[in-house]
Amino acid sequence: MPIKFLPCKETAGPTGKSIGIVGAGPAGLAAAGVLACRGYEVHVYDNQPEPGGMLIFAIPEFRIPKEGVRQSIGELREKGVAFHQNVTVGEDVAVRELLERHDAVIVATGTWRGRELRIPGIELPGVYNALDWIYHYMKHKLGYEAEPPPSLEGRVAVIGAGLTAVDIAELARLDFDAAPIIVYRRPINISPARFMVKHLRKIGVEFIECAQPVAVLGKERVEGLRLVRTKPTKSRKERVEVIPGTEFEIQVDAVVQAIGLKATPPESLKSLGVEFNPNGTVKVDENGMTTVSGLFAAGDVAQGPTNIGLAIKSGRKTAEGVDRYLSGA
Repeated sequence: MPIKFLPCKETAGPTGKSIGIVGAGPAGLAAAGVLACRGYEVHVYDNQPEPGGMLIFAIPEFRIPKEGVRQSIGELREKGVAFHQNVTVGEDVAVRELLERHDAVIVATGTWRGRELRIPGIELPGVYNALDWIYHYMKHKLGYEAEPPPSLEGRVAVIGAGLTAVDIAELARLDFDAAPIIVYRRPINISPARFMVKHLRKIGVEFIECAQPVAVLGKERVEGLRLVRTKPTKSRKERVEVIPGTEFEIQVDAVVQAIGLKATPPESLKSLGVEFNPNGTVKVDENGMTTVSGLFAAGDVAQGPTNIGLAIKSGRKTAEGVDRYLSGA
């Protein structure tokens, strides 16, 4: 079942008002669908060569078929949604300019920056950021980038057990014939990847649970990883505690950091007076509006890294807030 962004068959009559949406990922596309159905003129601005965001550029084909995503985006186009690709808001066009051009603007730029470990040896060749690597991989696969990403060969330690970690491990095993090892600081049965463990083990992925890295080992490039055991937790909300005296080392040929993502709002929002939460996400009210009138935020840029379903839900909810704001309801 392909992801659907357009929730109607027929759109309402034109409202005479236009909406600018920054970001063509799941939240932005979901918001575009709701607003197009309500009769708004919708313009989506995105810095990638085609719309879809992480659905196209950060998730492998075996997880989400691109044909279905493109079909759903085509339905938005048929209802009048205009897409402006290869446009970086904040560089090619200012947020302030979009606020002047449109009756309301939704920022849905997601979480396009991977978190980094702060341990010795992290700068060694052979250490990769998961999001950077998979983005490079997908752009190459889709024909937008000539050079492939660095090969993941030999024993590959994937740090983290989220959805991106799972994708990297499976790609390393199936596309590069590597021997992936997922390293997780908690029990694997409470990880986001817990539903995939049986499948991953079957294709040859190993797991080291209740352990976290303390150093990447090597001289000219990655040669190993030093880990320390941690006390098992019953949930992902509990604080992780290291067990002293339990350090051990494993030999690896590459390390992929998949330890989470950070929100990536346009830098210029600060100059407009937009307030942010302590974790870097955009602060919004119950309608999705920021502290600047007419400027909204939806998806992971407002709620932090979640999943596709929650991003779509946020986009739709924020679109409802925009409609209420512009209709005076």
